[in-house]
Amino acid sequence: METLRLFFAINLPDSLKDKIERKLKEIALPINVKYTPKDNLHLTVLFLGNILMEDVPQILKIGDEIFNQTPPLDLYATHISVAPNNNYARMIWLNFEKNEILENVKQKLERLLSNSGINFQKENREMKPHITLARFEPTHLEFKNVKFPLHFKTNEIFLMESRLQKPHAVYVPLKRFLLK
Repeated sequence: METLRLFFAINLPDSLKDKIERKLKEIALPINVKYTPKDNLHLTVLFLGNILMEDVPQILKIGDEIFNQTPPLDLYATHISVAPNNNYARMIWLNFEKNEILENVKQKLERLLSNSGINFQKENREMKPHITLARFEPTHLEFKNVKFPLHFKTNEIFLMESRLQKPHAVYVPLKRFLLK
């Protein structure tokens, strides 16, 4: 059975991607760091994992149902940090303030997908809105958070396909959902 590796995501405006790229150049990072390609910078709303092709139409229908009722999102980034922590650092994140609308959207997606019998990768942890800026081999890192306040508004969420390939994944937008 053919599957697609899918996730719902918020894309960033190019001006924001440029600002992030410039800021990253100012930060001392491990030598073996692999930066997220500029085109791949996004905020994941919900990672679904490998989904059967036959389930995609139902996922699109659920997306339409939820996003047609969702107002545009105001998103506020606060700082750049290592993740998951300094003792076992393996990523650099741009962290965002909690967003109630975004959390509700994620919960509604999970509920409707589950109720529809769609087998997706459930996360049993609190939503921490972030953008992965870089990855590297796990290491202990004395990293001081870098203040990086940013604000942007979005009126769209995408269903994306993640194609795993070298040197990095390629993300293909399958559908753009407009928020109400």
